[in-house]
Amino acid sequence: MRRLFLSGLLLAVALVPANLRAQAASTRPAGRDSASRGDTLTDEQRRAVREVVRDARVINRQRLGGDSATRARLAEEAATSAFGSPDARAVFDRAREARERQDSALRSYRATTTQRMSVHLGARGLGLEKLFFRGDNVAEISWRREVGVRVRPVGSRMTVPMASEVAGDFVSAVSIPYFPGREQLWFPSSEFGRVKTEVDERDIIHPLARGAERFYRYDIGDSADITLPDGRVIKLRELRIAARKPDWRTFVGSFWFDRDGGQLVRAAYRLATDIDIWGVANEEIKKDLLENATLDPVRDSVLRARLPRDLYVTDSLERARVRARASAGRRGATDEDAEEVPAWVSATMRPMRAKLDAITVEYALYKGKFWLPRAHSATASADVMFMRIPFRIDEKFTYEDVDGDFALATLPPARNRFEAAPAGDSAKVDLDNGVEVIIAPGGGRRRPPADSAARDSVEQRKYGRGKVTQCRADSTWTRVEERFDRTLRIAYDMPCDMDRLAKSPVLPAETASDEELFDLRSAEQLANALSMGLQVPWAPQRPTVRLGSDLLRYNRVEGLSAGGEVKQVLGAGFTLRGVGRIGHADRHANGELSLARSNGARTVTASAYHRLNAMNPEWAGALTLAPSLPAVLYGRDEGFYYRSYGIEVVERREQRRGSLEYWLFLERQWTAGDSDVVNTFSLARAFGDRRFRGNQLAEPGSFTGVRATWARSLIDRPQGLRLVSVTRAEAATGTFEYARGSFETTVSRPFAGFTGAITGAIGSALGRVPIQRSYYVGGLRTVRGQLPGTQAGDAFWLGRAELGRGLGAVRPVVFYDIGWAGSRRAFGQVQPQRGAGFGFGALDGLLRLDIARGLYPSRGWRTDFYLGAPL
Repeated sequence: MRRLFLSGLLLAVALVPANLRAQAASTRPAGRDSASRGDTLTDEQRRAVREVVRDARVINRQRLGGDSATRARLAEEAATSAFGSPDARAVFDRAREARERQDSALRSYRATTTQRMSVHLGARGLGLEKLFFRGDNVAEISWRREVGVRVRPVGSRMTVPMASEVAGDFVSAVSIPYFPGREQLWFPSSEFGRVKTEVDERDIIHPLARGAERFYRYDIGDSADITLPDGRVIKLRELRIAARKPDWRTFVGSFWFDRDGGQLVRAAYRLATDIDIWGVANEEIKKDLLENATLDPVRDSVLRARLPRDLYVTDSLERARVRARASAGRRGATDEDAEEVPAWVSATMRPMRAKLDAITVEYALYKGKFWLPRAHSATASADVMFMRIPFRIDEKFTYEDVDGDFALATLPPARNRFEAAPAGDSAKVDLDNGVEVIIAPGGGRRRPPADSAARDSVEQRKYGRGKVTQCRADSTWTRVEERFDRTLRIAYDMPCDMDRLAKSPVLPAETASDEELFDLRSAEQLANALSMGLQVPWAPQRPTVRLGSDLLRYNRVEGLSAGGEVKQVLGAGFTLRGVGRIGHADRHANGELSLARSNGARTVTASAYHRLNAMNPEWAGALTLAPSLPAVLYGRDEGFYYRSYGIEVVERREQRRGSLEYWLFLERQWTAGDSDVVNTFSLARAFGDRRFRGNQLAEPGSFTGVRATWARSLIDRPQGLRLVSVTRAEAATGTFEYARGSFETTVSRPFAGFTGAITGAIGSALGRVPIQRSYYVGGLRTVRGQLPGTQAGDAFWLGRAELGRGLGAVRPVVFYDIGWAGSRRAFGQVQPQRGAGFGFGALDGLLRLDIARGLYPSRGWRTDFYLGAPL
């Protein structure tokens, strides 16, 4: 499967046990451009074959897609319904003409680009995500029309707090602000940077490309004037563009153009719908299979015409061997059965989805006639099984010279950077634009080799042969890269001592926030145009039915509870979803029907439900697969449960540094059962008489109320201070009237080879609080070493301290917990619970194993494996 977008997400996905790219590679049809690992071709020869095969695919797709005249006729027919007004058509036509024409008057420029890419990683539903990767770049870019692009990196730094070592080259992630044929819209993908005149339905569909009228609708929006220092007024018009149907290849957005010249001035846009990664993978594979049926003769003709005869023969024999092996392995199965993603894989690795909340681009006018990019910003996220992976990238450009007459050295020829992939157990992540990052998941930092030969070998693995050769005679070296099918050549002039880039004084301080580096207020104002009203039209899609691991859970009441989902995208931002489930222990059916509307950053959901709820959802409850693991493995459930049915309206707002979520609810609550409803099955039962404890009884009642959760990341410094907080509040009336609220904060910081973390929380309630809405302290998320619910009441406080050795992927940790819950009238009159122990954290606490000893009141030992710890 081709890379979809947002290449930085692959940094986090690379650590998933079953890598998406590995799965995609295993599903490619036999005989395609890449042969098996027993390949007899060299890297250079294989690269040449891939380039020729890519060109053959383009030729074949053009044949299958019809001739240009047919596509133009279809676009003209669609244009009758594409434009909301003649003004919209006029703005569109001028913008399309400007995009294709570009500006041939610009001769040169010099600019400095500042870039930051951040990828966070965390367990879904267990607090805010932690920083997984951050890359900072500062580079000087020079361009002359008759020469090309030269980039001089002056600062480049990569930080991976969850790994012990990160090495590689991040400078190629630098964006080039302008070159002939550069795409005005910006998208974090190597396949979207150059203007393509016509629509390619296999790629992202540009809203101004020829043929786009078949996929978009255009309406005129607002207007604005820009007054220049010389008194000239530039008039801007907004074109509001929406896809005709929910398709991840299309956009929804607000685009502002120079009314007279058609140049894009600013824009905010997002994908028309979220990406179901497995669905897209199967869709792409089916298209590849259909395409391959006609590709072979075209590919063979192009290979024969462009490759040397000996290379053509060698490649043909290799492809024949691959086909023979694949045919023998299928044993009569159809191509589709053999090549699609196996159902058990897609069902197990759920969810697998990605979404793009917003992209913003801003241009500025230089010398009164040249529009050049000033800033880019993108915010996205992915859900990969139990992980959530937010992604952000920000860029800004400052220009020292526009259209000046300065000299620029000729670019040297391109070279092959790498002979072979780095060895070892590290994860190699191949980003777009030629960026490679090597992440060592464990152990200490590697010591540099003592002898020069070994040092050269290490440098060659990281940066290629060219660096080693050039640095033997000079203090700088030049690497040349080719992008966009070899139509753009870029020379990077870099110091031989690459460590200097990470220590450069021009780099922003590691403690510098995104707000200090970039004009985020302007980007947010642009993104506000992506309101709930700017949506694809009502266009119901075919419902999908699925089962999956994310619909499984295991707890003391239901036992094993399996669910099924029916989902339908309706258009206009609406999605209808129904989920039904039943547990094997209580044999009680639960279900939920919801209608959600989203614009990416904001989602509003109305639901009717009959469900099982956790009494203390802040800290406990095996209502998803990941928290259910302790119950399955060793018969320990941290939660107590009650049942409810009713209706609710939920709004969730994604924020740059957290999230805000609130509920309005009307529901009936009652007990989920006592000790008579206990499932005794677990893996631990195979080794002894291990049974679940009884469930806590609930008080029946009807309630109308509101609750809210506000999670914020106040400080987030790579390998430095981190401060997060969660504020929760709830109020209800009905059978009982009550209000409850709590505040929790965690601060962590490395020092002197150690990392410390302190968590503090306090909460209280007013009125008559039902048992099921009391605070329960004791157990894994509150006081380790104690039993869940050891103390309960309408008030609580707790403190947790942890100390870990060093940074990196795996570290030993010691901890001490203390906490209390009870009646607020008895505050200070009852001894608090206490527990201590040691453990091991992986990926900065994403995975954690603890061995805890209760100190008061219980003095037993407990072992816990769980997700989402401070260290």
